[in-house]
Amino acid sequence: MAETADIWTINSKRAVMKIPVTSLCAQAGVGTTTWYEAIEGVKEARPATLAKLQLALQRYRLAYAGDTGPLIVRGAYIAALMLAAQMLKSDAKAALFSDPARKATGDPAWLAAARVRRLAFWMANGLMGFKVSEIGRAAGLTKQAVSKAITDVADSTDAEMQRVCKDLERMFS
Repeated sequence: MAETADIWTINSKRAVMKIPVTSLCAQAGVGTTTWYEAIEGVKEARPATLAKLQLALQRYRLAYAGDTGPLIVRGAYIAALMLAAQMLKSDAKAALFSDPARKATGDPAWLAAARVRRLAFWMANGLMGFKVSEIGRAAGLTKQAVSKAITDVADSTDAEMQRVCKDLERMFS
């Protein structure tokens, strides 16, 4: 497993690649205030924040090198997420920016976002043909977590989820 870089290493790589701070933070889902507080030494960046920034930097590095593969998967995952949110009559933005690692099963908003994510994983894998490992990288999760989510959707007894899956299968066929 790769070690997470510190904020200064991430900043120097960001500067070399000429990535604006706002763009890197947006890609990572980290507030610019958090970035500047870490750079100025006001607050130490949490390891999870550094990992998100490093992952965002990796995505930029792939685009910088001309390798669009992972970016295509990310784009397809986001499109699937938007469609899943529409089909489930849920907030797509909340699903996109909700942290799946938080596992806030007592929070109804987090549960709604998790439901949308699970359907998006199922769509990206079963209907779009992306590998579970690719979807996991695009979503920032392990392939095991994505696989379990896909299985949960496929085995769901929820009538609305079954209806939505059938509608999506008809759309994609």
